[in-house]
Amino acid sequence: MSDDLELVLVICLGEVLPAIVFIYATYWALEIRRALISRMYRRQALWLGVLAALVAVNVFVTYSTSPAITDAINVFDALVFAAAFGYIDSVIPVLRRSDPLVRGIVRWGTLRYFLWFVWVLLAASYVLPGLFPSLVSQTAGYVLENAFATVLFGASAIALVVGVRRSGDMILRSCLKWLGAILLLTLLEFVYDFAELALFPNMTYFQYFYSYAYLPIGALYVGMGYSFYRSAKALAPVGKIQDLSRETVNE
Repeated sequence: MSDDLELVLVICLGEVLPAIVFIYATYWALEIRRALISRMYRRQALWLGVLAALVAVNVFVTYSTSPAITDAINVFDALVFAAAFGYIDSVIPVLRRSDPLVRGIVRWGTLRYFLWFVWVLLAASYVLPGLFPSLVSQTAGYVLENAFATVLFGASAIALVVGVRRSGDMILRSCLKWLGAILLLTLLEFVYDFAELALFPNMTYFQYFYSYAYLPIGALYVGMGYSFYRSAKALAPVGKIQDLSRETVNE
């Protein structure tokens, strides 16, 4: 198979297809939001749509040979992670209130400050190699990015699992179990990124992003996009319940 054909297949399967799935998830999240009345669920649907749209862009623009564009992509990546964790941070208190016993979730009130600090370190690990290449190498920044992101989303995943198991809101549980799937797939992506350093030590960034070695990442992104879609669709019963409530009031 020619190198040109390999490049086209990798771009289509590793970037274009995942971006399409995320855009589809964004469409459904925003459409379902229009049918919701509850501010909490509308905010949740909006965050899902915004995050899916941001990740669609992030998936499609994964690498550039221009240092300036690469730095801009790194800043965008850090903002995506901030939006993702901000969404999780807003959901955990809702999960606690939906617990019949209103139990605390892994001391989230304290843990969240530590995790926001981890996000600051994550953002710095994205930006510093471009700003100060003599102090922080690209490889060191790459390792730090994955380490901090693993801590950030690993702790968030544990908190979500605990909260979902305790929650009495079945619709919220159904929606957030797909968010848990997104976090799991994100962790698998970071694990593969770590493994990639050992499996393909002689590959440059360009060779990695545009070779068959990147296809597992594309498959994980497709799974994430589908999970976003299912998470949004799980909110659809809320709209039906609200419609029934309005009909009852009108009668």
